Amino acid sequence: MEQRDFEQKAPALRKQMIAVAHRFGFDDDSAQDIAQDVMLRLWTLRSEIQSQTIEALAYVATRNCCISTLRKQKTVPLDSLAENALANNQTEHAIYDNENNKWLAERLQALPSTQFEVLRLRQVESRSAKEIAAILGITIDAVYTSLSRARKTLYEQIKQRQR
Repeated sequence: MEQRDFEQKAPALRKQMIAVAHRFGFDDDSAQDIAQDVMLRLWTLRSEIQSQTIEALAYVATRNCCISTLRKQKTVPLDSLAENALANNQTEHAIYDNENNKWLAERLQALPSTQFEVLRLRQVESRSAKEIAAILGITIDAVYTSLSRARKTLYEQIKQRQR
């Protein structure tokens, strides 16, 4: 792709990337940051990109960047939770709750990315199956399948932990 072609398509692509980031629940500033990051990556690869595929490539890159950003936000070291609990004189029950939350967060992170995103969009953001399918670019049946598999996996792991 030539520089001129890229510069002509860039404003429309940027708007699409911001819209995708908004669908993942990012605020305006974060969506702008994600769009900027993806635009920079596309700019560095512009000589290898065909003009017919740039929209699809931009969508996939933005989606993957959003997922990566969300996963990075979810991690909290157990050591810091324990230190905070002791520093705040929390009860033993609160410490167990923090450990349980950490355990669950680890299990959620271990899910395949599609199952993780479907579960998060459904349970945390209360999105419908149709909305989830549109956001992730999958069919509604795939949404139900991924949601079922994620819940079943977590249920089995909880059962094993309680033994």
